[in-house]
Amino acid sequence: MKPTFEPTADGLEIIDRIERHRYRLTTHDPVSLEPADCDEIQYPVDSAVRITTDTITLPTTHHVYVRDETGAMVAEVKPDEQTFLPEGEYTLDISVSMKVYARVDSSLQIYSDPERTHITLDSPSPVTFGARSYHTRPSQTITTTAAPTDVMRTVSAFGSALKTTTAERSYPTLRGHPPAVELGDELDVPDRLTVPDTGIKIGVPKKLERIFVVSPLVYYLGAKVVPRTEPRLITDEGYTHTLDGPEGFEETVERILKQIFFLDTVVRTEGMTPLPLQKREQVEPLFNHSIQNLYEQPLMEQIQNYLRVPFSELEPAIPNWRFETHVGPSPQITEFLPFIANDLAAVKINEVEKQPPTVSEEAQTISDFTRSGRTRNTEPVRNTEPESTQRDISASPLIRQLWNSSNGGDIDSTAPLEAFKNSIGRTPHDDPIDIEVICNDNSMSEESEFVNDTYGNRDELPFDVTFHHNISTSEFKDVLMTKSDFLHYIGHIDTGGFQCDNGKVDGSEIKNSNIKAFFLNGCQSHTQGLHLIEAGSIGGIVTHGNVVNSGAVEVGNAIAKLLNQGFPLYGALDIAQNETLVGQQYYMVGDGKTTIAQSDLEAPNVCSIEKQNGKYLVNIKMYNSIQAKKGSISTPHLGPIDSYYVVPGETGQMHIEESQLEEFFNQGQFPVIVGGRVYWSGDVTISSLW
Repeated sequence: MKPTFEPTADGLEIIDRIERHRYRLTTHDPVSLEPADCDEIQYPVDSAVRITTDTITLPTTHHVYVRDETGAMVAEVKPDEQTFLPEGEYTLDISVSMKVYARVDSSLQIYSDPERTHITLDSPSPVTFGARSYHTRPSQTITTTAAPTDVMRTVSAFGSALKTTTAERSYPTLRGHPPAVELGDELDVPDRLTVPDTGIKIGVPKKLERIFVVSPLVYYLGAKVVPRTEPRLITDEGYTHTLDGPEGFEETVERILKQIFFLDTVVRTEGMTPLPLQKREQVEPLFNHSIQNLYEQPLMEQIQNYLRVPFSELEPAIPNWRFETHVGPSPQITEFLPFIANDLAAVKINEVEKQPPTVSEEAQTISDFTRSGRTRNTEPVRNTEPESTQRDISASPLIRQLWNSSNGGDIDSTAPLEAFKNSIGRTPHDDPIDIEVICNDNSMSEESEFVNDTYGNRDELPFDVTFHHNISTSEFKDVLMTKSDFLHYIGHIDTGGFQCDNGKVDGSEIKNSNIKAFFLNGCQSHTQGLHLIEAGSIGGIVTHGNVVNSGAVEVGNAIAKLLNQGFPLYGALDIAQNETLVGQQYYMVGDGKTTIAQSDLEAPNVCSIEKQNGKYLVNIKMYNSIQAKKGSISTPHLGPIDSYYVVPGETGQMHIEESQLEEFFNQGQFPVIVGGRVYWSGDVTISSLW
């Protein structure tokens, strides 16, 4: 079934996108740039432009996919390969941080050097570029009351943001952001919202908490929510499936969404991008139909066949996608639903709001740690007063985001609604990436010196890093007022606020923060971080209790390197917690998926290595990022890997030769975990790790 597509008008102009994402064009006529018809590109794009060039250079080494005029894929060029194609009409998929296609009529030579991928034409020729960006913000707003029937109608409109109802909607660029929701006195669904007729209904009791749980499933299926005593998925063809199985309502809904989404990523390999997916061979025997037959089926029939496969049989193949959003049952949570649905999160209802661990609990952990002899309990901490138990004091409703940690625990973020609304209102700005570093204590200069050498050390991605030392309260407020991408704060924080040269700044007094994201590397910074979110920021890393200075330096150095390489906040914190036990003291506020830089890789990843009997066992874990949201695909350029993985995900342990690992390390800078310690591929050799 060929996917239908509705273009959106919320993106940047195509040439701005090309420049912003660092595609390089060698042009021979600077005035040859002209708008082009999107229909010139065979695939869905938001806008298009035509330019005369004989060379296209991608900012990193990357796969290039080439299709002929019929849409058939004629070449998949990997970074370690080079290909020559004779004269002809071709569409090139050269996507890096967005979907970018290039339509050419020429012979082509495609190859990569250690840093970039190059595409050369036989002579200066017209090239039509088309781009499709992530629809990352709501295009409309629905006003609703807190009445369950009104909230049902509101959530039923979320499917209007889908750009297709085929299996390709599992690609993030083909899922638009659901419309925003505001609570009001009456229901008002804009007429411009066109909901697809999928023939699927989700029946649940008229209770807000039940509607909250199914909202991501409703969105992804383009379904309609209807009142029903027993929760069920229903199709117009008469098929029904319970949403309240033996494992309970919330778990059943989570499993169904995982199952449908995962199988879509498998089935779509018969569609626009027929690439070898690593999980396909594992899944195909579970069906009575071929994957091609499943792809061609209407959505209602597809879902019926998907859900015939017992989850227990499919579960071993499904990537570890544990991303939960914990919410309370209050009506105010309704305004979070578009953002929760957009993330395809599993929703859990807390009848009583849960809190992160208290400082007193964490203090005991640190106390035990210092008594172990690995550090001294007399070591200075980043605080000027004793620890005190802190709780979230936000006046706004809060949700909690939870990811699985590599260490078996949780990566935790506390988020007020402002975090998500702030991301809507924040518009992109021209390069470079702006970073502010504040060090308000000379005894902590070690971390300041390290981050000075870390942020902006990537030649292909310009940073503008400004350092501030021992600044006053007014200067601190000025920094927060300056529009920038990231604040790295090094210094003392306590219940009174941020320690400055002439006093303290209490975050509750900050009315406007233009800092997108932050790392508050001081004691008890959680509450101050929440204040910054409420004042305009999107996400940040904070602490709940006191942290000893040496541990704070280790965590600070690791976080700086990871964020610099394009990891999201939750991924950076996950990996940094391997550095030191003190890493367990760090949490997040706001949206934990926030990133400050693009990754050089398809998806930022960490490589874990074990050595057994002279052989290397390698597992690569891939994280979400700006250019690799849930449902993207990635293939690590490592030895025996010849298939693709869905992001986020892991390769699973593989036997790798030492020479293959060495070649892999030479491809770029990424974190490597050996024996619980974090190293960097560009700083070590294989032999030095053992």
